[in-house]
Amino acid sequence: MTFLYRLFFFGALLSISILAFLPDYNALPPLVSVSDLLNHAAAFALLAILYTLAYSHPFRRIALTLIGYGILIELVQAFLPTRFASLEDVVADSIGLLAGILGVKMFRSLTERKRVS
Repeated sequence: MTFLYRLFFFGALLSISILAFLPDYNALPPLVSVSDLLNHAAAFALLAILYTLAYSHPFRRIALTLIGYGILIELVQAFLPTRFASLEDVVADSIGLLAGILGVKMFRSLTERKRVS
């Protein structure tokens, strides 16, 4: 099962990287381009969930790794002619990844309680 989670994690990472470096964000379909900040939060929540399921790393390491990835995206976008870097995007990434990690922690806590009962 871990292999499958890792496959999904790297698939999501690749997909998000492609979307992050597209030359024209506005060319995306309306379903995807609803809100840039919401997209960032949702993408990083998904990455955090998949990373947590795929690897048994401490939550701090997961958070720092994904925040680093978010900063890397913004640094690359700063050098793309049709994109720009934004601190707001990194904040949205951080909120999303924290939501993802907390969601996994809460889910694990609930499932462990049911097993004990």
